[in-house]
Amino acid sequence: MGLSPRKNTTDDGEQGSGMKKKLASRRGVNRAVALVLVLVLVLAVVISIPVYLSYKKKADQFSCTVALKKAQDMLDVEFLWNYELGHDEALRVVERAKWEMDALCPAGGDYYLVDRPESDQKFRVTCGIHEKDTYLRTRLNAAHTLELLNEALAGCARRGIDVPEEGFTFLVNSKELPVVRLEEPVDLRWGTDASIDYEGIVSFFTLAEDGSVAWFVYADENHASVYRSGNDWIGDAWEK
Repeated sequence: MGLSPRKNTTDDGEQGSGMKKKLASRRGVNRAVALVLVLVLVLAVVISIPVYLSYKKKADQFSCTVALKKAQDMLDVEFLWNYELGHDEALRVVERAKWEMDALCPAGGDYYLVDRPESDQKFRVTCGIHEKDTYLRTRLNAAHTLELLNEALAGCARRGIDVPEEGFTFLVNSKELPVVRLEEPVDLRWGTDASIDYEGIVSFFTLAEDGSVAWFVYADENHASVYRSGNDWIGDAWEK
C-alpha cells in the first residue's frame, strides 16, 4: 500500500497568512481611496453651493429687472390712454402683467408702485427684493407689512376675537415674517446689545387702547422703518 505524501502544514499556514495580509492590505487601500473620493465630493459640494447661490441670485435679479420693465411698459402704455390713471387701476395693470409672466420676480419679491412726480408717468413699478434704493426698499416692505397688520387687526375686530398675544405671521416677499406683539416699544440695532439684538428681518408692534397700531417697526440689516400713531413714518439706518 502506497503512502500519501505528508502535507507541509507550516508552509500552508504561512501562505494562508500571507493571502490574508494581502487581502487586508487591499481592503485598507480601497477604504482609503473611497474615503478620499468622499472627501473630494464633499469639498466639491461645499465649493459649488455658494457659487450656485451667487449665480441664482444674479439670475433672479436679471429676470426680475426684465419682468419689471415689461410691466412698466404696459403701465406706461395704459397711462397714455388714460392720463387720470389712479393707483388702484395701475395695480390692476401690474397684476395683469404678473399673470401674463406667471410672476414678476422669480425670487418671490412683492411688487410696489412708487410715485414719480418728476415724470409724465405717475408710477414706477419696483420689487421688494431687488429695489436698488435700500432706504426705499425697507420703507416699501414696511408699509406693506403694516397694511397686512391693519387688515389682520380689523379682521379680529369684525370677528370679535382678541388679538393674539404672540402677534401674527405674514408672507412678505414670499417668506414668512413673524410680526411680534410687544407691550411697549423697544430700541433695536442690528448686531448690537440694544434692547433687542437681531439679525435678518424682524417686525414688532404695540397696540393703543382702542386696538389700533400705536407703534410698529420693520427692520432689516440696513435700515429700520418706524411708524408711530400721529407721527407717521420715521426712519433710521446703520451699517452691517
